[in-house]
This record gives sequence, C-alpha cells and structure tokens, in this order.
Amino acid sequence: MEIRKKVNHLPVLTWNKLDFNEATLSADVTFAQKDYRKETELPEGMRLAGELDRAAFVKWSKEHGCETVPEAIVAGKFPMYAPEQFQTGMGAEIDDLLNDAGVKTLLYEVDGKIGTPVKFTYDYYEDAAAMESVLIHVKAGAEVTLIQYFDGLEGTKGFVGSSTRVYLEKGAKMHLIKAQMLPKDFIFFDDLGVKQQAEAEFTFTQLELGSRKAYLGACFDQIGEASVLRADLGYIGMPESFLDYNYVDTFRGKKSVGVMRFHGVLFDHAEKVSRETLDFRQYCTDAEGDEEEDILVLGDDIINKANPMILGEEEKVSGHHAVSIGKLSPEMLFYMQSRGIDEAKAQELMVRARIMEVAARIPDEEIYRQAGYYVDRAYCNRTDCNGLCK
Repeated sequence: MEIRKKVNHLPVLTWNKLDFNEATLSADVTFAQKDYRKETELPEGMRLAGELDRAAFVKWSKEHGCETVPEAIVAGKFPMYAPEQFQTGMGAEIDDLLNDAGVKTLLYEVDGKIGTPVKFTYDYYEDAAAMESVLIHVKAGAEVTLIQYFDGLEGTKGFVGSSTRVYLEKGAKMHLIKAQMLPKDFIFFDDLGVKQQAEAEFTFTQLELGSRKAYLGACFDQIGEASVLRADLGYIGMPESFLDYNYVDTFRGKKSVGVMRFHGVLFDHAEKVSRETLDFRQYCTDAEGDEEEDILVLGDDIINKANPMILGEEEKVSGHHAVSIGKLSPEMLFYMQSRGIDEAKAQELMVRARIMEVAARIPDEEIYRQAGYYVDRAYCNRTDCNGLCK
C-alpha cells in the first residue's frame, strides 16, 4: 500500500515558499492484521465500550457534540479541517488512511477516579506495519492517567501509527502520556484530538526519542469555560532524522487557560519542522495562552524550522509565545570548564536536563529509565560512552 497523505496543516495559510502550510507523510507498506499491544487489565472505573467503524464513529461524534462543523472564513482562516469528523492535529487524511486499512476505533469510557496509571505498551518485536485508533470518553468528574508506550526490538524496522481522541466532560481530568522509543529505522505518526468541556483539565506529556521519521499532530479544543490545558513535548533529533509536528490550542471558552512547552535537541544533519498555534476564537474572553519552545542545536548541517503563531478573534485575551534556539554559549562553556567539566560533558548535561525534565512528569520508572538510556545513546558516536549504549 502506497501512502502519501497531506498532514499537519496550519490553521491559516502562509507563503508557500516557507513550506510550512502542511507536511507530506509518505511510505510504502503492507499492513499486518496483528495486535502488538500487550494485554492490559483495565481498572474499575474504565471499560472498553466497543469497536466503532467509520459510520459508528460519525454517529458517536454527533451524539456527543464532538462533530467538527465547517466554519466560515474568519480572520483569514481557511476551513481546512471541515472534512474531519473529530478535529485532530494531523488532519482528515489520517482518518482516510485508517479507514482504508480497515482500522476500527476502540472506545473506552472512564466514569470513576482512577488512582493508578493505566499503561498501554506496544512492543514491535519484528518488522511491522500497524496502526491503532483509540477514543477515550472521560465522563463528568472522572479522572484517569493513561500511558501509551511505543517500543521495539533493535534492528527491526516498520511503519507505526497511532490516532487518539479524547472527550472530557465537565470537571473531568486526564493526564495522557505518549512515549515513543522505536528503533531508528521506523516511521512513526501520532495524531491527537482533544475536546474539553467546562472546568475540564487535560495534561499531555509526549516524549519522542526514537524512529527515523516522526510526524506528530495535536489539536486541543477548549470548548468549555475555565478549561485547563498543559502540554509538554520533549524530543531528540538524532543524526539524519526528521521530525514534523503541529500543535494547535483553540480557545473557545471564557477564562480557559492553555500552556504548551517544547524542549528539543537536534544533532548533526537532523531536520525538524514545528508549528505551534494559539488560536483565540470569538467570545473566549479572559482566556490565557502561553507557548514556549527551547531548542539546543549540537552539530552541523541542521535544518530547524519553527513557526509559532497567535491568532485572535477576541480582544480581551492574553497570549504569549517565545522561541529560544542556539548552541551552548561560550560563557556557559567557560563556566563549566572552570569547574572541570569539558565541552562534551557540558553538552550531555544540557541534553539530559531538557529531556529528563519532561520524563520526570511521567509516573513510570521504565519510561524514565529508557529516556536516560536514549540520552546516553545520543552521545555514543560523539564521545566514549563507556559501554552505556550496548
């Protein structure tokens, strides 16, 4: 099956020469009808409510008010998400890809306060081509932490995709964690769409440390008043790797608050394209949005494109964004060297600080330990790693 899909669309169009409007996900794969997710025992308060084909998913979206309604062109916006049933960061063509491959959506319902994290582990122990679609309905007042951990056997290769949608009713709370540590010869995509009703709190933590190519999209739709979002992404761009991501926070509810933080490291010949958008819609008075990207560049011939945007249809809002891109300053290196820390070790410390800051937000010892391993591996070809990467 030849895949060529337009993904990660900007909410508004910009000059085509900048190559920011969208990305192209391409691959040639044969999907295997195999489940690579390890069996997980669901706790009390969470259940698998069914498998939805495309028609059933459309019906569910309409019944729960999650349907994406085509919008008029406002403030220069182009309604490119209109064909999608439940808006996500990567866009409608991922829905088409899942449907063409016969992937059904697993519907999970959460109606209790679950104290222990629920962990979905995907173990690709062979060359693989597989995708999964998940819909999580967190009911009013319910709470849950869900971890999606993607891992694979070193030396294998493949194409892996994940589509996740979350609907939070009033006062619901969820911490969604996605950790991708696939072998270097994998292509990976992760698509996310979230809708939050009044006073709902959504925390999103994402680690992207593996795979040769990765495409990430996340769309947060803060529908309800006083809804809260906190999103953190940590990534390492290894030599010759490619990362393309699109995060969009749409504010619709009054007094809604959204914070997005991006912590990245790029090594020699890595390429990264990022789109981060705070979109304030009409009537979202007193909404507050804050976005910040911090990138450490270590090496030569690195391509780094960043496109942070603030869009506004409402005047009484607060929006901030900042981007910091650079190498270790001579002053910082001098300070560390004066204390017996050479340049290579200083770089490692800075990389570790960025990645482990995000990893520390994940309540799982295995993932935290593996994140540290990936930091060590990042230096395997640059310094003497003393066998840490073996």
